[in-house]
Amino acid sequence: MSTPPRILVTGATGRLGQLLVPRLLARGATVRALTRDAARAGGLRAQGAETAVGDFDDPDALRRALQGVSHLFLLSPITPTLAQQQIAVIDAAAAAGVPRIVKLSGSHWTIVPPGRSLSGDAHGEIEAALARSGIAHRVLRPNAWLQVMLARVAADLAAGDVLHAPPGDTRVAFIDARDIADVAVEALFEQPAAPGASTAPWVLTGGEAVGYGDIARIAARLTGRDIVATPLSAQALRERQAANAPSPFIARVHAQFAELIAAGEAQPVTGTVAEVLRRAPRTVEAFLAEVLARHADA
Repeated sequence: MSTPPRILVTGATGRLGQLLVPRLLARGATVRALTRDAARAGGLRAQGAETAVGDFDDPDALRRALQGVSHLFLLSPITPTLAQQQIAVIDAAAAAGVPRIVKLSGSHWTIVPPGRSLSGDAHGEIEAALARSGIAHRVLRPNAWLQVMLARVAADLAAGDVLHAPPGDTRVAFIDARDIADVAVEALFEQPAAPGASTAPWVLTGGEAVGYGDIARIAARLTGRDIVATPLSAQALRERQAANAPSPFIARVHAQFAELIAAGEAQPVTGTVAEVLRRAPRTVEAFLAEVLARHADA
């Protein structure tokens, strides 16, 4: 890419956006962060990013944010209006003449086959609209995130030697959010596809599928303690999800995710991360070592 891209990043102040923006800046891109709250983007501005204030429901704000942009990174939280809002951004990008979009989508198993996940069906609708738009694009479908799925491990182990696991011992090909961000950078810097080249979604997973029994054994090795994984009952899992969800809609979405994961849908491993990054994905053990070390130092 001869000219550094000018990239509008939506969701820039979220978990992935805060990883992505500094990586793009380090690669020489000009980055504009779309945010509803300018104060939350102060850290990104300090790193050299531009900010545009507005949201997906404000056509004028979208038009201003997309002015002069060569690339759009499309990411937003799961909501009941996810499809409507992201399709509005795609339409605005088409009107602005944006040449390329990279979309952070749902996990592959939430989208294919359709009809099993509110979130997956919304992402599938958005992906279809993106394909119809005629804009060059790349879709990323990351698997279960380590930073989300194993967020409670340190707290569980601080309370004792029991790791609370979902019912059963389903194996999951967890992926580190930092690998997702690294792949997103490559997708944004990707050269336009040659005629006939595949533009199929990139399905992103970790390098192996592990169960919670494996995770307990890894944690035991790292801590020198006798740690065991104890499955929660289905009712206890539902109650935990409901307590942690910000709305009944999100609780339902999370329950659908849990059902699909329990059925083994998040177990398959792809080689996409290694192919794109030319290195192995970060491992569950490396992630746990970092988390437990941080907790010990806190």
